[in-house]
Amino acid sequence: MSIKIVTDSTAYIPVALLKKLDISVLSLSVSFGDEIYKETEISNEFYFEKLDQSEFFPKSSQPILSEVEETFENILKAGHDLIGVFISSEMSGTYQSACMVANELKEKYPNRKIEMVDSRSNCMQLGLAVLKGAELLDSSFETVMDKINHVIQHSRFVFIPDTMEYLKRGGRIGSAKALLSSVLQIKPILTVADGKTSVLGKVRTRKKALQSMIDILREDQKDNRITGGYVHHIHCLEDAKSFSDQLGESFEITAIGPVIGTHVGPGAIGVAYCWE
Repeated sequence: MSIKIVTDSTAYIPVALLKKLDISVLSLSVSFGDEIYKETEISNEFYFEKLDQSEFFPKSSQPILSEVEETFENILKAGHDLIGVFISSEMSGTYQSACMVANELKEKYPNRKIEMVDSRSNCMQLGLAVLKGAELLDSSFETVMDKINHVIQHSRFVFIPDTMEYLKRGGRIGSAKALLSSVLQIKPILTVADGKTSVLGKVRTRKKALQSMIDILREDQKDNRITGGYVHHIHCLEDAKSFSDQLGESFEITAIGPVIGTHVGPGAIGVAYCWE
């Protein structure tokens, strides 16, 4: 008997780590009218080019329920315990669907341990909770759960959009804030707090916004030891490399894909990290 972890595609965990740690991924999807794409099955280049050219503003949707059921049951049928860690329930119905399926399977597999976790975030803040838990899969079920929940409580995801237009169109932040930013050219520094996108601060230039993210990390470093981190970007790798150099940490750079990219927009830069 062993423990298996399942997460969703909005964690954007590098594929090599998913394979190494045997983490299963349930894919969310994006749709342009009648065209539907799983975000794990299309390239970011294809998607963001289509986003730029499409007359439709795409919609995102949670994983197909039958695939959630199949993934979970295959793990349980093989004799493993199951932990699911998913995008904030304030941002998607993925966690609620996973809980529904898990509750049904608990009756069918009463000897298996099954727990679902609401990460209250997304991207590599979610990903770090998954990875840190996966590093302890040889430990007890309770130890893995404790680590996952610990990372959720001791991590941060900070990011800056290139424009507020995508957040405004996707309904992920108030229209008044989007209008204010477009008129005054204010660059907000955003985070995920209480499961939702939240404003940490506002500055007047992108350069100052990038520096503000570094300042936030440095402040967290004063009393804590950073134990993992990733630089994120949405279709702007060169900008991410430049920011990573400026940051001066050995954080891997990883791209944000279609689902979160739709709501934040190309050109965004961010950093997710955890600490002890």
